[in-house]
Amino acid sequence: MKSLNIKSNIHNYRVNFKEDLSFLKTFMKLEKAIFVIDKNVYKLYKKEFKTIPKDKLLLLDAIEEKKTLKSVQKIYKFLAKEDAKKNITLISIGGGITQDITGFVASTLYRGIKWIFIPTTFLAQADSCIGSKTSLNFKSYKNIIGGFYPPHQIYVAPIFLKTLSEKDFYSGVGEVIKFALLKEKYPKNIDNIINMVESLKEEKKQLQIIRKTMSVKQEYIATDEFDTGKRNLFNYGHCFGHALENSSYYKIPHGIAVTIGMIYANIVSYNRGLMSKKVFLKLNKQLFLPNIYMKLKISYFDENILLASMKNDKKRVGKKLTIVIAIDNDIRAKKVDNLSFTEFSETYKQLLKILEL
Repeated sequence: MKSLNIKSNIHNYRVNFKEDLSFLKTFMKLEKAIFVIDKNVYKLYKKEFKTIPKDKLLLLDAIEEKKTLKSVQKIYKFLAKEDAKKNITLISIGGGITQDITGFVASTLYRGIKWIFIPTTFLAQADSCIGSKTSLNFKSYKNIIGGFYPPHQIYVAPIFLKTLSEKDFYSGVGEVIKFALLKEKYPKNIDNIINMVESLKEEKKQLQIIRKTMSVKQEYIATDEFDTGKRNLFNYGHCFGHALENSSYYKIPHGIAVTIGMIYANIVSYNRGLMSKKVFLKLNKQLFLPNIYMKLKISYFDENILLASMKNDKKRVGKKLTIVIAIDNDIRAKKVDNLSFTEFSETYKQLLKILEL
């Protein structure tokens, strides 16, 4: 499959699509390469990594609670002992958390070193690997430390998806749904979106769909790489979704939280008369609810934590809450900054009914 060239104001980069893992052998031969790998990925694919010298390998505990400056400092310490400094190549292998931590390291160590990212989760392959963002958490604040620094090369191999749990696989599906809805107008093309999502389990179609999803994101970042305008619309489903991750103590993975967040955002849109009942119900019944794919607990939906998290959302600009909603017949979403606390609460109650909690 043809590679995807991404233009960036920082440095241009390329996404390479691979059907197997033979490309990994090339990196093992690089003299000044340092590998940072999610420890779970390392265990699953140990044979492929067996030629990496132990002194060139750092395993990362890639969980949300570790996406902090403390983990960054650990990698700084590991890299600083190398004789090679500015000409180190950092190769990171894992999901979005691995990407965020290592991308932050690559952007800040020696004012920027070369790095290559190999995403291993559906979520990272379909979404986060492109776009340049690096983000860290600070205390209870999600993604408030970070910057923009894309990898120099990305290698996407859907073969990694075979070892994902169903919950993690459907976390990626949530982002695919979001990008499809941002690209396709509905209700005209809603059945096409539903059919595409249903085909994601077919291995032969995964690479094609991942590339298509990336091309949607590429269109947005081409005009708004640094997230000051149009790219904000990617936060459709994320405003409530990020709050839900926090409220559930990350028991609900990111992409599934985004799927639930899209339902929440659509309730706001429907109540404001911006989405028809027909479209609202069809999206819930045929697209969102079937792809949550995990057992939800009412304890995950603590209203006080959810509200506090949305108050702390870095996109908030005033006294009321910020949310990105979809508009019927024109899925180009809209960012609104006037969600009142009362409207937040009423929408929350309606969401629980839809989720049967």
